[in-house]
Amino acid sequence: MISLEGKKALITGGSRGIGRATALLFAQAGADVAINFLSQEKAAQDVEQKVHELRRQCLTFKADISHKTQAEEMVETLLLSWNRIDILVNNAGI
Repeated sequence: MISLEGKKALITGGSRGIGRATALLFAQAGADVAINFLSQEKAAQDVEQKVHELRRQCLTFKADISHKTQAEEMVETLLLSWNRIDILVNNAGI
């Protein structure tokens, strides 16, 4: 497995399916992950818990990224927390 130690990743649509698998794989490889979801809050909380069990940071954001303002607010909040985004996975199905 490649090392993503110390990297910060944002994964849109990260609460289910491919996004969930990506978030968990990145966390296993050492990255802190931020996941975006729109309606599956319970699923997002489950991913967050699993990432924390891997001893990585996880932030979750409820946002409709098809709306520019919501997407910008999500990124601004993430940058305030982490100062950077090293990896972006655009996985949301919009």
